[in-house]
Amino acid sequence: MTTAREVALDVTTLIRTDGAYANLVLPNAIRAAHLSPRDAGHATDLTYGTQRWRGYLDAILDQCVTGSLRRVDAGVRDLLRLASFELVIRDEPPHIVNEWVMQAKKRFRRATGFVNGILRTVSSRSGAEWRQLIENQGTETSMRATLWSHPQWIVDEYVALVGELEVDELLAANNDPPTPTLIALPGVASIPVGAVATALSPYGFTSPGGSLVAIDGVSEGTVRVQDEGSQLAALTLVGAMPVRSGERWLDLCAGPGGKTAVLAAFAAPASIELVANELQPHRAELVRRSIDPFVDGVTISVMDGRELCAANPGAFDRILVDAPCTGLGALRRRPESRWRKSLDDVPNLVTLQRALLSSALDALSVEGVVAYVTCSPLTAETVDVVQWILSRHPDAIAIDTAPVMTQIAPSLADAARGTAVQLYPHRHHTDAMFVQLIRRTR
Repeated sequence: MTTAREVALDVTTLIRTDGAYANLVLPNAIRAAHLSPRDAGHATDLTYGTQRWRGYLDAILDQCVTGSLRRVDAGVRDLLRLASFELVIRDEPPHIVNEWVMQAKKRFRRATGFVNGILRTVSSRSGAEWRQLIENQGTETSMRATLWSHPQWIVDEYVALVGELEVDELLAANNDPPTPTLIALPGVASIPVGAVATALSPYGFTSPGGSLVAIDGVSEGTVRVQDEGSQLAALTLVGAMPVRSGERWLDLCAGPGGKTAVLAAFAAPASIELVANELQPHRAELVRRSIDPFVDGVTISVMDGRELCAANPGAFDRILVDAPCTGLGALRRRPESRWRKSLDDVPNLVTLQRALLSSALDALSVEGVVAYVTCSPLTAETVDVVQWILSRHPDAIAIDTAPVMTQIAPSLADAARGTAVQLYPHRHHTDAMFVQLIRRTR
């Protein structure tokens, strides 16, 4: 029988070797292993927790390995991290070392003695003792990155955004597993009895407990898991101006389709034409599956968004530009992303973001509105892109976005970032979503 630890190790291997994301591969692995709900929870905690705390765990393991941890076989490193997560972060008793040594015998027989020795060393100190030891090493700046298990460059960017006094709260929020939020799509579903409404989105709620599949509407696709920040991003475009029958809307970078579904729920009853565009065919298929269960009439386009806009000058009244970005706003849900991105990735992404937003403005009708959205708070990907675009598009103006979003979410506070909105996990309990509305004036 496959155990939770085996599933976690299998998925961790896929994350490392195939660039997989835990949220995509872990559910399938759990189903294939026929894990009980309790064991599924254990496998989930192990997988996500180890990705969140990988940097800190590596700092501990470096104290236990002769030489450098980087010289240890990658598969053995995966096992050591998972085991150390249980021992250090979850403070499990030392006897669980035997469970991981058994895993080593199955997969890395020659390394069994090595694994046993390292994990015995890890288990010789409590989590609090390890933290005190690590805190006494290095500079204050490097220790913040180590103790909160974030790459140094991300910590530096966060300090620039929220300041020294607040940055630890933001880093801590990224390591705190989020409570799953769902949306009952407007006009086609209702928040179920017994569910707790979310604080911001009028259509959001948290699970009343039990299996998500058992919630009314989940199987039909009219209720689905969606972060509250993503809900608000789509709702803000809808609320930017009165909805008029016959408008044309465009979701320029639609995959995997969560925001498209929100737009479609408003578009269908108002006889609005909605085009959902996605460059990658497999992601376009995800968009199709996202909306097929509850609405007809959405056009799925598979092409470069810049080319689509060039072929449709002035054709759309509202455009959502949910631009490709570093994704650093979703680190609490996709913790593996923090170890895959680097500062070197940002310039190419910024070039693409500028091109997509510029193209969208060209495809926008006069008095039409674009919502520029990123799941990243980084200045280079957010306010800098908007400022660059406005300096080159005299036909466009930034709309003060916070009042628009506050009409949707009256309890929203501390979210204005100039004319934009910036959500944060530690302030708003959402992904760090950036939203800027822009109007074409002539």
